[in-house]
Amino acid sequence: MDTTPLLVVGGGNMGSAIIAGALSGGLLQSSDLAAIETDELKRQTLFEEHGIACFARADEGMNWLHGRESGESQGQVLLAVKPQSLPAAAEALSLHSDRSRVVITILAGTPGSRVHAALPRSRVVRAMPNLAMRVHQGATAVCLSAGAHPGDEDFALQIFGIDGQLVVRIEESMMDAFTALAGSGPGYVFFLAEAMQEAAVKMGFDPATALDVVRETVAGAAALLAESFVDPAGLRDAVTSKGGTTAAAMSVLHDAGVMQAWVRAIVAARDRGREIAAG
Repeated sequence: MDTTPLLVVGGGNMGSAIIAGALSGGLLQSSDLAAIETDELKRQTLFEEHGIACFARADEGMNWLHGRESGESQGQVLLAVKPQSLPAAAEALSLHSDRSRVVITILAGTPGSRVHAALPRSRVVRAMPNLAMRVHQGATAVCLSAGAHPGDEDFALQIFGIDGQLVVRIEESMMDAFTALAGSGPGYVFFLAEAMQEAAVKMGFDPATALDVVRETVAGAAALLAESFVDPAGLRDAVTSKGGTTAAAMSVLHDAGVMQAWVRAIVAARDRGREIAAG
């Protein structure tokens, strides 16, 4: 079976995480991957860490992609730039795009129709991963979008499903909600960890020890949640003895309205995504 060459446009956090995941998971070899990145330091880092071809200009990247295509192995493009950089990136790519091809986009708050309008020959597949895919964890949503045909999403499902990572197929109308929940989700967990570390230092731990303890506590809780058939509320109840220390903490959080604040925060993230999408 022919390998699908992949050109990643944007070598920032998410672009480099996708590259790292595809390589370490064995989906692609370094010769099957290339990146377009305008920042020289990022290009150097990508080359040193992953051994892939890195280009500063779109024409160089597209020439590489054309050169890697053979038989049925039509290359695909993955857009991993910031949403505000889409017009410039699309203009550069469109000048060197000579055929209809799948374009996978991970741009938050950017409808596939906007990508298709900028790249008229594209068959757009939207995906929303999070940074945890760098360590083969996390969840990704994938949907067909403007110009795409059934089956165009197959390669994206492989990219984001390496090592059994969760990939869910959703309608594009749910993408902003998924982004708020899973795309931004690591930020919420890091915020919780930050609060735990601050409390640990306040109680007398040195910052380094506090961070070590918090890391292991959060990782352990996440592992329990992942491997258990019990929902989060049930797991919380299991560690909350009546009149005990966890109950005292839960009482403070309840009185402060923390649960509803979290819900409002996630809904606010979804609404911001909709605002960005509306332009």
